[in-house]
Amino acid sequence: MRVDAFLADSAEVVQGKIYALGAGWNTIYVRQFPAAHRRLAVAATVHVPFTATNVAHKFELKLVTEDGKEYPIGLRADADGKAQPVRAMGGDFTLGRPPHLVDGDEQVACFAFTIDGLRFAEAGMFGWAISIDGEEVSRLPMRVQQAQQQ
Repeated sequence: MRVDAFLADSAEVVQGKIYALGAGWNTIYVRQFPAAHRRLAVAATVHVPFTATNVAHKFELKLVTEDGKEYPIGLRADADGKAQPVRAMGGDFTLGRPPHLVDGDEQVACFAFTIDGLRFAEAGMFGWAISIDGEEVSRLPMRVQQAQQQ
């Protein structure tokens, strides 16, 4: 499967289409570290070939550091109410095979994930790793750096 992805300030999927604001960037500039980025979105289209329709698939999004380590994208309370790092987002999806779809055609599944308050301790290069069915199929680069003082 082929995946096309981009970063945006905000994105959502409505009736099978991605609506995005502030799309097409790859660098977050911050005044100082540690820093929290107010909001960002990762949007993606997954091109599902005819032969992979009518089958359940798993979409997973992770943020990784330049040395390949998973980077926490948020916190979630565990059963005891203690904050635990969230390291992935995603879920299952299945695309049907409508009658007009012919052998060789593809279906497109759209996804948008919003992350609020993403924290960074220091500058660095990151990558949004997108996996389908446990196999990484795309990596979207993102740099975090300190803004130049004027």
